[in-house]
Amino acid sequence: MILLSIFQSVEFYVIAVVAAAAVVAFMSVRQAPGPVRTILLGSTLSATGNTTPAIELQCLDDGSVILTRRGVAGVTEAGAVSAAITVKGFDVKIEERIVAGNPAYSPADTATFLLDFMGAEHYFISYVSPQADLFAAVTLHNRPGIRTRKQLQ
Repeated sequence: MILLSIFQSVEFYVIAVVAAAAVVAFMSVRQAPGPVRTILLGSTLSATGNTTPAIELQCLDDGSVILTRRGVAGVTEAGAVSAAITVKGFDVKIEERIVAGNPAYSPADTATFLLDFMGAEHYFISYVSPQADLFAAVTLHNRPGIRTRKQLQ
């Protein structure tokens, strides 16, 4: 009978609430995102007549994502647009690098990248173009058929 009297004391319930809060806090600690990977990708250049700076992400059936950068300025078809991609967990940072190329060639305004390292998850993508001083951030739910478009600002 004396052992059951502990359930009637305020101290027992205070200790129980503190212990429950500690368990909830421990369970909600975010897991480590894992190793940071850096991937360098080249693009395919084309001239589409699209001059508005924007990115478009299209999810494919195999989990790959096609990234289309529209409105690239100051590059010809002899030049290059590449991307330095840093992946940390589900955070993806894409930094654009532009090489203008020979001015004798026709201008290109669209660069297409194939991101084949992504799984079927939610990704937080930031796209930075330091040479053009443009930026875009978007959340991508990588499922087949999903398309996302964001203007660079």
